[in-house]
Amino acid sequence: MINYYLFSAANPHNASIKDPPTSPIGTKHYEKITEYFLDTFYPKFCPTCKIQLKKKISTRDYLIRCEVCHYQASRLSYTPLHHFKLPLWVFGYVLDESYKRSPKVLTAAEIVRSIGISNKSALLLKRRIQLFASEQKESFRDLIFSQLEEEYKDFRLPEKDTESKQTQSRIQSNPIPTEIADKRNPKKILQKALKGKTLTNADTMVLYSASQRANKGRKRHKHGGCTASIYMSDKLGGKQIGTMVHTIAASNGALILDSVPDQKMNTLGPLFLKNIPSTTPIFTDSGYPWLNSVYKNHRMVNHSAHSKDKRYRWARNRWSKDGVHIQYAEGNHRVIKQAFSSYGYIKPEFSQLYLNEYCFFKNLKVFGVDALAKRGREKLGIVEVYDGPESERTGKAKNFVPTLKNEISKSEATNFVFHLAKSQNVRIVNDKLLPI
Repeated sequence: MINYYLFSAANPHNASIKDPPTSPIGTKHYEKITEYFLDTFYPKFCPTCKIQLKKKISTRDYLIRCEVCHYQASRLSYTPLHHFKLPLWVFGYVLDESYKRSPKVLTAAEIVRSIGISNKSALLLKRRIQLFASEQKESFRDLIFSQLEEEYKDFRLPEKDTESKQTQSRIQSNPIPTEIADKRNPKKILQKALKGKTLTNADTMVLYSASQRANKGRKRHKHGGCTASIYMSDKLGGKQIGTMVHTIAASNGALILDSVPDQKMNTLGPLFLKNIPSTTPIFTDSGYPWLNSVYKNHRMVNHSAHSKDKRYRWARNRWSKDGVHIQYAEGNHRVIKQAFSSYGYIKPEFSQLYLNEYCFFKNLKVFGVDALAKRGREKLGIVEVYDGPESERTGKAKNFVPTLKNEISKSEATNFVFHLAKSQNVRIVNDKLLPI
């Protein structure tokens, strides 16, 4: 028998569970994801009882109430889902699908095909996720910073080999045992010092560069290096058309991406100080000589190294020399360029939103939801208070009730999403978040 309902012709957004062509999307599962997302990262508390509101109202999905005094509040107000008009499972579906696809991305066009909503709704839905990812960026920065600070407390890399060329040539002419040679090998020394630790690389890449053809045949003599490929010619206005991304990548998979206008010290320096402790070893290319004054464990590799043999142009050690390389950053660059090709093109003013979204799901797989939620609840001042008979105190989660340690001011609780929206190039019309 042919199953005519294998591919439902009905819109999955409007399909009914009772109809023969059932919805191919498990709405109940994704609705629970949205509820967990709201209860964990945007908890609402009863002003009288000071306990978290979790009791659902069956007739109204957007409301929750206090189990003691029955105080009611909206789940969605002053969160990234403020004035959300779609069913709750839609947001959970997009959140879950984006997590599963990472490091690939979920575009607004794919959301339209999967859920069946309009293009504007899909773009606004993606903006909501980007707002949430932008807000959690500082939490991931703190997690990465604290992990590196703990690993490299009072750490110092071995000094560089300062032997003269005569001494090195003498060692090469007189073979020595392998064990002694390994102790003198700079690569082996560096690997031994960093064994079991998280390695950090930094580099810069360009997304959506402007070619000479796109620039009407004009060359950009004023700008140099990567900066030349993201700006139009001065005769055409000098507008930025591409996106330059500064990458800080760790060997454990953690990633921090920042959209920058240039590669100057005053632009990139604060990013290092904000994300990496001063004792952490950093490996970069030869474009960061000014880092040596702040980071004593900074090492560089010269990608432009020339071969001593006149028959060859490049040297073999231009990618890795004495154990120093930036392959973690370079590897992320390949994946990011491949992922962002799905968008086709994004404007530079929106680049940080898309980079925050990419980093969020990448770091979420490294640290997990529990670490992120714990960090966020600590910032809000939420503690687990035991609520049960002392004789039955077992430490189970059901006996502990989330409670506010410090009462949040009304202005801070009601306006933080709007301040975030204004800082992330999103305009507000009639209390609704809309992309610019």
